[in-house]
Amino acid sequence: MKVTLEELPAYAKGFVESLPKELGTKAYVVGLLGELGAGKTAFVQEVAKLLGIARSVTSPTFVIAQTYTINHQAFERLVHIDAYRLDSGESDTIGWKDFLNDPKNLILVEWADRAPGGMPTETHILDFTVVGENVRNIEEKKI
Repeated sequence: MKVTLEELPAYAKGFVESLPKELGTKAYVVGLLGELGAGKTAFVQEVAKLLGIARSVTSPTFVIAQTYTINHQAFERLVHIDAYRLDSGESDTIGWKDFLNDPKNLILVEWADRAPGGMPTETHILDFTVVGENVRNIEEKKI
């Protein structure tokens, strides 16, 4: 789906509205893929606003993971992970398994292909591709 940067807030709103309304047995994980500047962090920022996060949300490139308390009927926390500096085969240095095992977590993972130990099965993926200066293609898929 082609989305302009002006349409990104509406796309994020549709995403938030589609989130599960009840807790599962594990965290709800969404992987974000795409080159630098493709819009992954901009998408997370829009989602964060919609979930009631008032403070600035930036990519946690150096701290790897940032947790925010959110307003959602099923989730209590947004966990924003930037796995760019990780290697998918490296050990769990960020508490990845703990994040995954808590059903109250909504986890958005930038550079999902680098998550420690890989992404869980049934993960939703949003793959961002730059089409033009202000246009992105966002492909939704499951792994």
